Amino acid sequence: MKKISYLFMTAMFTGALLISGCSSMKPKIASSIKKIAIPVVSNGTSQYGIDTDITDIIIKQFLIDGRLQVVQKSQADALIEGTLRQYQLQPLAYDVNGVIISYRVKIILDIKYTNLQTGKMEWEQKEVGGLSGGATTFMVSGTNIETEFAARQRIYRSLAEGIVNRVIYGWENY
Repeated sequence: MKKISYLFMTAMFTGALLISGCSSMKPKIASSIKKIAIPVVSNGTSQYGIDTDITDIIIKQFLIDGRLQVVQKSQADALIEGTLRQYQLQPLAYDVNGVIISYRVKIILDIKYTNLQTGKMEWEQKEVGGLSGGATTFMVSGTNIETEFAARQRIYRSLAEGIVNRVIYGWENY
């Protein structure tokens, strides 16, 4: 009988822990913000076209999230502005003949969020993806070959997810 009581209490305690760990994440964005404008990110790098590529993925990530409607600035309640500050492509590893087999690509992005209802800039984050969030490696030789374009797409998605999380939940992404 004691064994059954002990098992019951253990199961109840474990269940309580699991339920308490499943609390919902509450958005921190003002409830009056329903529409957001996302103009093309400014490109401060020499890489042509990455500004429109990353902007498209940021917009797509907001559409996937579905909490905010993406609209023109004249109809928006909030505004996200970005500046691409840095694009680096570096050889990372070589084979025995000195031929490059992998690269590291890094993208640094600055983001600014403005509440257009109040006209106040709510926050600004420099170097989104600064330490590692905006970097990845890719192989150009061997079994897991990938293009620079595909590697950039992975970085764009990671940065876009971080931006959406910052806008909706207030989470900073470093």
